[in-house]
Formats: sequence, C-alpha cells, structure tokens
Amino acid sequence: MGTNIELSKIRNADLKKEQETYTNSFKELSEYYLSFENPRAIIPMFKSVNKNLLSDTEQAFQYRFENERATFLQNNILPFINLFQSFAYKTNYRYKSFNHIITNNALVAKGVLLNSSKDILKNLESLNDDVINKKIIEYRDVKDFTTFQLSLNEKDRSEQLVTMQGRLIGLESELVLYHKRHFLEDFTLKREWRRTQLKENEVAIEFVRFNYFNKKWTDSTFYVAHIIKKNPNSSLEVIPLFEEEELQNIIKGTSSNKMNDSRGSKARRINKITTEGLYNLIIKPLEENLNGVKTIYLSPDGILHQIAFAALANSEGKLLTERFNLVQVNSSTSIKRVTKEPRTKTALFIGGIDYSYNADGKPIAKQSALPELRVRNSNRGENENWPYVKGTKDEIENLTTLFNSKGKTSNYLTNKTANEKAIKNLSGDSPNILHIATHGFFYENSSDSNKVKSNEYKSSTNPLVRSGLLFAGANYAWQNGNNPYEKEDGILTALEISNLDLSNTDLVVLSACETGLGDIKGNEGVYGLQRAFKMAGANMILMSLWEVPDIETAEFMTSFYELWLENNAIRQEFIETQRKMHKLYPNNPDKWAAFVLYE
Repeated sequence: MGTNIELSKIRNADLKKEQETYTNSFKELSEYYLSFENPRAIIPMFKSVNKNLLSDTEQAFQYRFENERATFLQNNILPFINLFQSFAYKTNYRYKSFNHIITNNALVAKGVLLNSSKDILKNLESLNDDVINKKIIEYRDVKDFTTFQLSLNEKDRSEQLVTMQGRLIGLESELVLYHKRHFLEDFTLKREWRRTQLKENEVAIEFVRFNYFNKKWTDSTFYVAHIIKKNPNSSLEVIPLFEEEELQNIIKGTSSNKMNDSRGSKARRINKITTEGLYNLIIKPLEENLNGVKTIYLSPDGILHQIAFAALANSEGKLLTERFNLVQVNSSTSIKRVTKEPRTKTALFIGGIDYSYNADGKPIAKQSALPELRVRNSNRGENENWPYVKGTKDEIENLTTLFNSKGKTSNYLTNKTANEKAIKNLSGDSPNILHIATHGFFYENSSDSNKVKSNEYKSSTNPLVRSGLLFAGANYAWQNGNNPYEKEDGILTALEISNLDLSNTDLVVLSACETGLGDIKGNEGVYGLQRAFKMAGANMILMSLWEVPDIETAEFMTSFYELWLENNAIRQEFIETQRKMHKLYPNNPDKWAAFVLYE
C-alpha cells in the first residue's frame, strides 16, 4: 500500500519536471521565432523541432497509459502544434512544404489517445494469458473506482482514493511492460496525408481548430480546412475559414422550442437563415475545390462536431446532402478504399422503457452504485421525471420483426427489462448491432460554482459523467440523487459505458436526443457518448446532435434499416435515408438532420 503511494508521488514529480522542460523549450522556440524578420529562415528549425516532438511522443506513449498520455499531449505537445499552425496562418500558408507538416500533425492529433490506449488492452487480451487477464480485470475495476471518485466533490470522495490511485499507476506500468514484452514493434505516430485512400471524384476536408499565437497567446481560436485530393502531385490546399466566435454567434441564433414528443426536453429548430449562414461560413470558401466531386469525407474539429452538415443550404436552397455524398470520419487516415460492412447477424433493440420506480417495501441494497447523493436539491427543471416515450416501443418491435424476417437473430428489451444491469451484462458478449431508443442527456462544462451544490451530472469535471442514457427506474435516482434500493440506478453515464467491452458490436444506434454532443477536448474531438462507445470497442455509431421528434425518429430508423438490410451498403443507405426524409419534410430539417453516422 505504501509502495503504491510512493510510486504515485515519484511519478507525479517526474511528470512535473518533464512539463517544465517542455515549457522552457517552447519559450525558447517562440522567442527564437519572434527574433526572425524573414519567416522562411525559421522553417528549417520548425521542421526539426516538429520531428523531435513526434519522436518524443512516440517514446512517451510506449511507457504510459491513458491519463498520462493525455496530460503529455495536452501540456507538452499541443502548444507547439498550435504555434506551427499560427505561423502558417500568419504567413497565409504560402510555404507549401510546411503545409504538409501541419496537415500531418492534424492527422496525428485527431484520435491518437483513443486509438492507442484501446490497442494496448486489445493486444494483451488476445494473448489469453491468465496472469495478464487478471491484471486487466483489476485495472478496469480500479480505474472505474478512481475515475468515479474524481468526478465527485472533494469532500465526498472515499478515503481509499489516494491508495487506489497509486495502485492504478502500478497496474498501468505493469500492463505497459507486458505489452512491450509481447509486442516488440514500436508505437508509431507516422501519418502522411498523401496516403489517404481517395478516388478521383472524392475529397477529404480535414477541419482544424487552433489557438492563435502572435507574440503571445491570444484569445482567438481559428478554424482552417485542409483539402486533400487523390492526386499526390497536386499541392495541398489549406484554406482559412473563420474565428470560433463567428460560428458561436450563428449557433446561438438557433431557437429551442419545447416539444413534448421529443426524446429529451427540447428540439432545436434550424431554419433557412441558420443553414445558409453556416454554409457561407464553413463551405462557401471551399467551393472551388468541390468541382467534379461526388463524395466528401468530413473530419470536424472543435464545435464543428455540433454542425449537421447534411442540412447546410447554399443561396439557391440546395442542401449539401443533395449535392454530395457526405461521410463523417474521425480523421482522413480512417478512410478506406473498401469499407467493411457491419455484421447484421445478431441485433438487440432497446426501447419502450418505464423510467418510474416504486420503492415501497423494497430492502436497501447492500451496495449502491452511487453511495453519495449526486443531486443536492430538486428545485431545478432537470430533476423532473423523464416521460415514457410511446414511439420507442413501436420502433423496436417493428425493427425486431424486420430483422427476424430477414433471417437475423434479434431480440428486444422493453419496460422494466430495459435496465442498466442488462446493458452492463452485454460486456464481453455484445450483439453485432446495439440499438438504444431512450432519453439521453448532456451538460456542458460550467465554471459556476453554485451548480456544484445542485447536480453532479451538471457540475462534474469529468465530461464522461455529464453525458449519459436513461434506463428503467431512472427517475428515482434522477430526483433523489441515488437509488439505495438497487445497485444500478438506471442512469448509465458515458464513463460507465467506456469501461464496457463492446468489441463485438459493429454498429451502435443511439435513437435518443443529444447523443452526439459532449465536451470538446483539443484535437481529440467530442468527449461524450460517441467517444465512450468508441472506447468500449464499437466500430460505427449512429447518433443525434439535438433533441429529435419521436415520430420522425422512428420513421428515420425504420427506413434506414430497410434500405441497409436490402442493399448491404451502410454509408450509402444512410445518405439515402437523409434524402428520403428531406423529401418528406423539405422545410423541417430538425426532423431528420440531427442524425450523424460516425466512423
């Protein structure tokens, strides 16, 4: 026990010293940069530093696990990447060879934490070694405990937290050494935009968000688009777009109207003015690069993750989905010439959930999943009951019938059987398709200290706690803070999802509101449900960006599955479903445009 605590102190001291080294190096480099009147003269230095940074990151990642990798990337590497982006922006991207470097850096930064951490456990589990498997099980248990404790207010945390943090560091070190011993190949961060697998009529748009450095760090955050085409001899195009505040002002203009039949509390109204304004800001500057293009691969960054690209309309009223096949990817490096279709052999549909709970006569559970109250008072609207959504039961019954008629093995959970325990029991033996029709929630990060006293879901520093899904009996814990009568309270957070093993699931469909939202974390994208299911091992995710009307959601889902099962081309049939819904509701993109297929 004492050894674990000491190890934790030593490791923290080493990391602090390491961060100081990188901070001093950045200061020296930025001062060196400012001393040059001729920008071209500093490019060789920047290239050399960038090469060393990638090498340092590769070495650091080989001997570190999830949290330490995130800290290393955020504190030590991203400041340099933002400096290089700022230099290219300030010089109007006229140095083509340097544009290649910043584009490759963007490909490195996007999703590197998600992919690298997941691969360590996946590789180790493939060994089927009893000793290693026991370490992995213990690691997941300890991680689950420490992560949840850190999401609580400090006064509510367990006295065992420090001890368990030390144990977590020890387990991480052991697992990394096991991985190094059995998988000798070095971890690599080599990315090359020229290797992107595109066809002649395809283009990849790699959006990049960066903090602007101009003699010092400014409060400006800029967005640019890196345009990648098939021809490897063509010059890479990097096009400046806008400052983040401009995009935020347009998004704030969207109104939210109460809709009783939405899967959530509200449905966002997007109108012609909004979509055309977003189009002019995001897409119009890129139009010259879209001539002759049939398919666009979009890799968003920052708050562009909140944009329904399919519904963006030009001045003629034509939607982007009418003009192009749109495919949303985490990074251009994930584009494959031949797409592996998700398996459809087994499917589980969940909906028609009863969120009520009657505690009369029930004994107190020996161990509640949440020993501390998450909700400190109940005078806020968020603590109201989640209503039963009738359309979800019809939806899952119809989909189960459809799948069974196609010779698939499918089943559904509804009413009280659609509970949190049933979801967690899928870990390690999940279906090919997991379809969940329920309420979802996401709370933005807030610095308002008063909210710490109200609702743990809203005030937690961990974004994976501020996002989740609701299952049977959830209203009791939602209103009262926890459910002492049950080990599982019916509120499944993204944090809990991330610790499941859903590696057998090729497609997760979240037929619920706001499941595509979450905190924006640098170049790593959205920290919410989509990241949680990816961390759990799911391949593709179909999710929503805002609260969706219930009837039209069921209509969208039925149409999508019918087309997909008939033609076995998930990308194209998702696009065709969007187009079909647009024809049915030409003036109401809020009824269909929220859904995004994320690869």
